[in-house]
Amino acid sequence: MNQRDIAKLAGVSSATVSRVINKDKKVSPKTAKKVLQVIKENGYVQNAMARNLRMANTKTIGYLVPDIKNPFFIAMLSGFQEMCFKQGYDIIFENAADDPEKEKKALETLLRYRVAGLLAVFVDSDNEYIDVFGNMGIPVVMIDRKSSGVQKNDYLMIDNMGGVGQIVDYLVSLGHTDIAMIYGPQDLTPGVERLNGFRKAMKKNGIPVKEEYLIPGLFTEEGGYHAVQELSQLKNRPTAMIGGNNLTTMGAYKALVDYKVSIPEEVSLAGFDDFPFAAHLQPPVTVIKRPNTNMGRIAAELLLERISKGEEGKDIQPRSIVMPTQLCIRESCTQISSLKNK
Repeated sequence: MNQRDIAKLAGVSSATVSRVINKDKKVSPKTAKKVLQVIKENGYVQNAMARNLRMANTKTIGYLVPDIKNPFFIAMLSGFQEMCFKQGYDIIFENAADDPEKEKKALETLLRYRVAGLLAVFVDSDNEYIDVFGNMGIPVVMIDRKSSGVQKNDYLMIDNMGGVGQIVDYLVSLGHTDIAMIYGPQDLTPGVERLNGFRKAMKKNGIPVKEEYLIPGLFTEEGGYHAVQELSQLKNRPTAMIGGNNLTTMGAYKALVDYKVSIPEEVSLAGFDDFPFAAHLQPPVTVIKRPNTNMGRIAAELLLERISKGEEGKDIQPRSIVMPTQLCIRESCTQISSLKNK
C-alpha cells in the first residue's frame, strides 16, 4: 500500500494524499478526513526511517504506558528491557499522559519508526490503531487493560479480584467491618475488577457493603486525597480504607497525614500495588504486591516469540496469562480493638 493506492481509494491525487500526511492546511477538512479514513482502514503509515522498506525489521520495540508517574510501569520496564536487550532489540518509550489523543500520536510515532513489536498499557484499549498494528504484521502484547471486543492480542494481567480479596480478608481478620474502597475508573479493566473483587470479598465475609464508603479515586494521587476528604465528612467514618492502586494510596496517605489522622491508631490503610517508599513511611504501608519485573520478562517472551516466528506467529491463538498477587503486611493496619475513637 503506497500513496498512489491511497489516492485511488480516496478519489484524490497523490499530491493531495501527500499534503494531508504533511498536515497542509490548504486541504479542505472534508477531503482530509476522507483521506485519513482510507489511511487508517488500510494500515498505511509513512516509515520515517525508510519509506519504501515497509517490511524492514528495525530491531526496535515500542513500550507504551498511560502514566509515567506510576511506579508499576517503570518497574515492569526493567524486566522487559532486560529480555529485549538480550535479543538485540532497543526500546522506544512513549508516555500517553492519560490522554487518548496523545496516545494516538504516540502510536503513530511507533508505526512510523516501524517497530518490530509493541508492549502497551493503553489509555483506550479499543482505539483503532491497535488493528493497524495487526494489519501491518506488528505483534502487540497488552498489559493490565483488556479490549472490550474479541481478543486479538496476547494479554498479561494480574489477579485483580483475588488481590483485593486478600486485603479484605486481612482487614476482616483484624475485626474491621466498616471498610472503605477508593476505587479506580470503571472504564478500565483494573478499576472494574478491583471494585468487583471488593464487593465479592465483603459478601464472602458476610459484611454488607456501605455505598457511602465507595469513593472514586481515579487511580491518581489527587483522587486518593479527595476521597479521604470526602470520607472524613461522614458521620460514621470507616475504620479501614483501601487504595485502588499505588497512586491512590499515596494520595490517601498524604491526606490522612495532613488531617492529622493517625495511621493505624485511628484508621487502618492498605493499598493495591506497592510503591518504592511504601516500606519506608511511618508507618510502612500494607500493600498488595505484584511481580512487576517478572511481568515485564514474561511480556517480552510473548512478544519476542511472535516477532521471531514472523508470519507463522499469526497462527498462535491469542494468549491470556493471569499472575498471582501477594499480600505484604506492614504496620499501617491494626486490630479494631486498638483503634482510638472506635
